[in-house]
Amino acid sequence: MKLVFLMSSLILAASSVVADVAIDEPEDNVSHKTELSEKAYLESILFHNPDAKPIAIEDIHVLEVEEDVCLSFEVSKYLPENFNPLKGKHDLDWSKIDLVELEEDIDLGFDTKDYLPESFNPYQGMFQHSGCTKS
Repeated sequence: MKLVFLMSSLILAASSVVADVAIDEPEDNVSHKTELSEKAYLESILFHNPDAKPIAIEDIHVLEVEEDVCLSFEVSKYLPENFNPLKGKHDLDWSKIDLVELEEDIDLGFDTKDYLPESFNPYQGMFQHSGCTKS
């Protein structure tokens, strides 16, 4: 019985010591942060800080990293001879291509005519010239 009491006391003491140990937060030094925590840190600065001043677009620097793609097979074995991926890139004649705009029906759930003036014309004045001339 004394052994059970002694073991339970040791477990209780050990758990109370572990619970009272404060966990140190990582420093705000960006070099020590992982990529995920750095992203979360920057998002919190940009979006969650009400005292932050707006950032000018000129102050934002975007770094583009070009990474080499390493495939586990030889790509040229699966392409035709004399294959040129850039052939015909600038040969498109846009005057010969018919562009089709698909009309989409939008259902707002109410009749918009009930909220517009009686003689409303959305195209009124669309083709009128402003009277400005180039000199």
